[in-house]
Amino acid sequence: MTPVGEIAALSPAVFEQIRRHLEGEVGLSFADNKQTLFRSRLARRLRELGLDTFEAYADYLTAAGGNSAELSICVDLVTTNLTSFFREAHHFDELRATFLPALLGASGHDRCVRLWSAACSTGQEPYSLAMVVRDALAGHPGWSAELLASDINTGVLGVAKRAVYTAGEVKQVPESLLRRHFQRGTGENAGRFRVRSETARLVRLQQINLLRPLPSFAAPFDVVFCRNCLIYFAPAEQERVVHVLAKTLRPGGLLFLGHSESAPPDCPELERLPRTVYRKKG
Repeated sequence: MTPVGEIAALSPAVFEQIRRHLEGEVGLSFADNKQTLFRSRLARRLRELGLDTFEAYADYLTAAGGNSAELSICVDLVTTNLTSFFREAHHFDELRATFLPALLGASGHDRCVRLWSAACSTGQEPYSLAMVVRDALAGHPGWSAELLASDINTGVLGVAKRAVYTAGEVKQVPESLLRRHFQRGTGENAGRFRVRSETARLVRLQQINLLRPLPSFAAPFDVVFCRNCLIYFAPAEQERVVHVLAKTLRPGGLLFLGHSESAPPDCPELERLPRTVYRKKG
């Protein structure tokens, strides 16, 4: 393994090569001031691969184009997978207090609530959604739920599949929900919490690149969460992704974006609601 001090500096030209590759393959857009971040986060990967220079790493990364497993690793390293249970809690409050009661009381629906967490990271968001939906369905026999959780990165999907979290990671989960939806570890697993199978089985995990053609969905979604993901895309890609997500919603369905994100003004399919929530028209 190459020692830290023997790895050469990341030059502006090579930073640009790596940055352009990520933008071309997965649509991620990074500012000029991210060069230091790239250097610090990718240095360990160079050591793991036994490479001495970022030039060599850039060649290794780009050799197989978008089909390289290294692309997924690089994306994971240079993006920040910051997430937590019930992050931006007002979005979950909107589902719990308003949207789901109205949906479950409506006639004409096929009695299955469909949700998509389109940038699910390590799973806290989709499992938060699963808790809310499962509790909402408790008083409505005959209803079911389907929850797709996707991310471009297979590493974070692996964490989500294990569905095991530390005490620090579940600190945002109210105690009542913690008792209903998690199993507390004992012995060597003390301090760890596993999502109960009854809740976890609502969630289906899948790798999806939002800038590539989407897979075929059996039915439109009632709810799509795509939060704190658009900030990594260039403006043109942001607009394209929002239009694509809007098409996956049923009329009246809701799109939830992150607190610093917004749908493009020329998106006629969506009606803007408060606090970065959008309703599909029709």
